[in-house]
Amino acid sequence: MILWANIIADIPPALSLGLDPPERNIMNRPPRNPKSGVLTRSTTLVLVLQALFMSVVTFGVFLAAVLTPFGNTVLINKEGTSPDTYVPSIFHQGNPETNANENMSPHIAGARSLAFGVLTVLQLNQAFLSRSIDVSVFKTGLRANKWMVGCVLLSFGCYIIGVYVPKLNNWLELVPIGWQAWLVILGAVILQVVFSELMKLCLRKIGFNKSPGAGNHHHHRQERGVRDSEQEAETV
Repeated sequence: MILWANIIADIPPALSLGLDPPERNIMNRPPRNPKSGVLTRSTTLVLVLQALFMSVVTFGVFLAAVLTPFGNTVLINKEGTSPDTYVPSIFHQGNPETNANENMSPHIAGARSLAFGVLTVLQLNQAFLSRSIDVSVFKTGLRANKWMVGCVLLSFGCYIIGVYVPKLNNWLELVPIGWQAWLVILGAVILQVVFSELMKLCLRKIGFNKSPGAGNHHHHRQERGVRDSEQEAETV
């Protein structure tokens, strides 16, 4: 399951992100300090917060599903499930027919599949949110990088196949999920967009792409321009 998630959610979007067109205001930015690394304090903080958000949301959804009857609710096939037989435990061992390899109870299988879906879709959505550190996704758009759109759709299709195709989902230790699970996944994506937009707003407020000496550099360029004009006039 983890290997499948890495293949479909990481590799195609990452490759397409490398083909992303340049940002529109890139030539208006002040020059970077040549001694600064690829990752600054701000970008490192953004990466950590994004990863922490996806981890917390995924783990929270899993706990909510496995410690409540919701793990049974998200299942399409509810055979062998019943509120009377439900035991709120992460390590509860139940019907061996649910999963031949791990002897999982149905609600744990449903919770794991739901968490897998949340994490996978959040990672795919993160590709669009990562096109710019401080520019809103509503400004960068979704269609500027057609390679990314195609790769995300391909990865999402592989996820659907892995969840709903018989035998393959057994091999991946997943179970088909119902519409309730998709509502949870949609809610997680909306929260992710809101969280990302708030971070980008904060970066714009503190002037992420503005160096402290930007104004001085502009002033020095103006002074050099005036001196060059005076020298040309004296030469003439």
